[in-house]
Amino acid sequence: MFESPLSTHVVLDHLLAVLDIGVTHFTVCDIRDGWGMRLDAGKMASLHYCLTGVGILAVRGAPPIQLKPHTFVLLPADISYRLESVSSKPVQLEHHPGLCGASSRESVPTITVGEGEQGFTTACGEIRVGLPGQSDLFTLMGQPLVVRFGDADGLRDQFVMLLAESAQPGVGSRALTEALLKQCLVLALRRWVETDASPLPWLAAVADVRLSRTLRTIFEQPAVAYTVDGLAMIAGMSRSAFAAAFRHAFGQSPMSLVKLVRLRRASELLIATALPVAEIAKRVGFSSRSNFSIAFSELHGMDPSRFRRTYSATAKG
Repeated sequence: MFESPLSTHVVLDHLLAVLDIGVTHFTVCDIRDGWGMRLDAGKMASLHYCLTGVGILAVRGAPPIQLKPHTFVLLPADISYRLESVSSKPVQLEHHPGLCGASSRESVPTITVGEGEQGFTTACGEIRVGLPGQSDLFTLMGQPLVVRFGDADGLRDQFVMLLAESAQPGVGSRALTEALLKQCLVLALRRWVETDASPLPWLAAVADVRLSRTLRTIFEQPAVAYTVDGLAMIAGMSRSAFAAAFRHAFGQSPMSLVKLVRLRRASELLIATALPVAEIAKRVGFSSRSNFSIAFSELHGMDPSRFRRTYSATAKG
């Protein structure tokens, strides 16, 4: 029982907006013709976007993934892999423990493998995507996520900006990096959820008409006084079946997500408006300012007033 593609896209956009995205760095991998590199398994998922040339990404036990311009690959954590040029020459491999390139003030961080003619280049980074306090949403991904874009709808501009921020981080770099990554993930996951027969549990939930209907209601009307029974009724499921399906998909209870969506909306209002904190608390569904401030501080590590001073100044700067 699946939603229409349009509805799925809307819910997916909303969901990714509330996710935490952790980024270690972004690097250009410049693999010369006839060369390749072995990378150790990392603790975070790795993202690869081919910028120029043709190469392969090889994971043990799986067919090699062809990389050509605008190929987007997301690898789960704890997987070692190889990046190799496609060449008539025997490939020479270098070992690199991770994606950490050398950088200077004038250029983006770069790992150059080999010498001679250019083979291919990719923008590579390590990321964590999840709900606060929960495990990475890509932990259960058993195989690489591969999406191929074309020249007209590729993500090159976004990745060029990500690399620029890695080279010269400044005020607001973290927020900009997260926004760019979320945009790339939205566009890639939209395609994947439409074509993959067995997506991750949370992606399957986004495409399920029952859970999707409930998610969209939460995202669009966060201030409503929800209960698990009421949300189950919106889904058209029994309370126990709804709660179990929700936890299987997202690793937390429905009310935990309601709380998170309210706090994310509150953070937007704190930055974008001059509304009093008590009024914002009311607008997003909290019964009192004190309850709101405690919950907000637990999520953001600072109270709402300090958050407003910090991030409103950053936005204006």
